[in-house]
Amino acid sequence: MLQAESSCARDWEAHQLPATVASIKKVKRTTIKVNHIRKILVKGGIFIFGYALILVFLCISSATLGYRIEKLEKDVLSLETANNRIEYQIAQKTSLDRVEQVASKELGMYKSDDNRSIAMKVNNEPINIAQNLAITEIASDEQILSQKILRKIYSSLSHLAQK
Repeated sequence: MLQAESSCARDWEAHQLPATVASIKKVKRTTIKVNHIRKILVKGGIFIFGYALILVFLCISSATLGYRIEKLEKDVLSLETANNRIEYQIAQKTSLDRVEQVASKELGMYKSDDNRSIAMKVNNEPINIAQNLAITEIASDEQILSQKILRKIYSSLSHLAQK
């Protein structure tokens, strides 16, 4: 019946319509109080913890690099001692005393004296080049010239050997 009473189908006058009362409902709101100081302290603590982790990582890295440097220095030192040992062996093998010993024992060489000189006899064999007398005279002149040169070389070498 209420529906028939408030029907607007018959009458279009709005002042006769019953006024609907809007009911107001109160909604309870729950508010959470935020402690800003606690929020700042938590964020600061997380930041400090991260910073401490980075510092620890850097300290560990520097210690590891220090150990590597010490190991490399030991390697360099051992290589330097090996190098010095090899240089000593080379100096031993190339010393004049050892060279003289090897030359005398293994190669059969001997040390020359100032008083001793070696002379070798040179056999002059004539060369038969041509049948003409002129050609043989030219050849004999060349042979004499070459013998003079060889004698000068031999005398200068024996003179140097004596000194």
